Amino acid sequence: MIAQHHKHHYSAFTLVELLVVIAIIGILSTLSVIVFNNARAKARDSRRLSDVKQIGMALELYYDDKGRYPHPPTPTGTPITGLCLSNSGFTSTCGTIPYLQKIPSDPLPNIHYTYSYLNSGESYRLGFNLEQGSGDWPAGTLAMGPNGISQDLLAANGIDWRDPNNWGKPPGSSYVCAVTYDQDKKAIKIVNSSICTLAPASVYIPIDTSRKYYIEAEYLTEGATTYTFWLGTASYNASHNPVSPHPGLYDYFGVYGDRPTSTNTWTFITANKQISGQPRTGESATTSIYEKWHPGTVWAKALVVANWNSPTGTQTTYVRNIRFYVE
Repeated sequence: MIAQHHKHHYSAFTLVELLVVIAIIGILSTLSVIVFNNARAKARDSRRLSDVKQIGMALELYYDDKGRYPHPPTPTGTPITGLCLSNSGFTSTCGTIPYLQKIPSDPLPNIHYTYSYLNSGESYRLGFNLEQGSGDWPAGTLAMGPNGISQDLLAANGIDWRDPNNWGKPPGSSYVCAVTYDQDKKAIKIVNSSICTLAPASVYIPIDTSRKYYIEAEYLTEGATTYTFWLGTASYNASHNPVSPHPGLYDYFGVYGDRPTSTNTWTFITANKQISGQPRTGESATTSIYEKWHPGTVWAKALVVANWNSPTGTQTTYVRNIRFYVE
């Protein structure tokens, strides 16, 4: 008997089927990366909230012993990261009573929690950012003080300082404000002399002059240290018309004509540096007084001036973590 041999036919993938499978694998890989990155960002946010609460508890222990909050480290603008908080204040080595032996750092490199000494030690602000938001707190710029965590006025009014579309020249002015967002530095990049308000044209922040206001920011200058940096508000009456500034062109209670001590290094403008951390509150018609609002002020926009009074040539300044808040 002659054996019969049967041929088995196996179906192969068509080119279209292969392309569909490859596309599905690519989509799944992309989704996995997004989910993974979001999970990492949320984990960093959880750590930030834990860090600032830990620092806040140490600050309260210091306050209980001293009757005031500690002065910031010297020179002004020095990050608190890695320092010890003890009965000697923020120092590289602990005093006899340590409250927190090492101030934690932000989970991302080259970013620090910022500390501002306010109102002669009666208050403080610990600034930090959340990437994704966590629990009761949205993504964006937040600050912690004696009464807990709060949103700053920019975030509360839907203004993200990282969005170049929220930057523009002051209403009715002829000044230049050209900015972009630098992903590497995670900061706003400003080239050459610029005067910018931080709010879309139709957005004004309500001001109650009986309350206490503070503003702070960080900046980094490339090139030369002869250029100046200014921080404050443009202020308006009920009809959105400018009121008299205190002093100069605008209300520079944050800082007036600051120069960095070196280039390519972040400088932290502590809250209301120009008036030694005192709050801006109350009213006065005397325009030489930084710490008072002009009578009739009911609206404001945060204001940044960079690369001012500059010599000829290109000059670049980066700005980040602008916080404008009220007590």
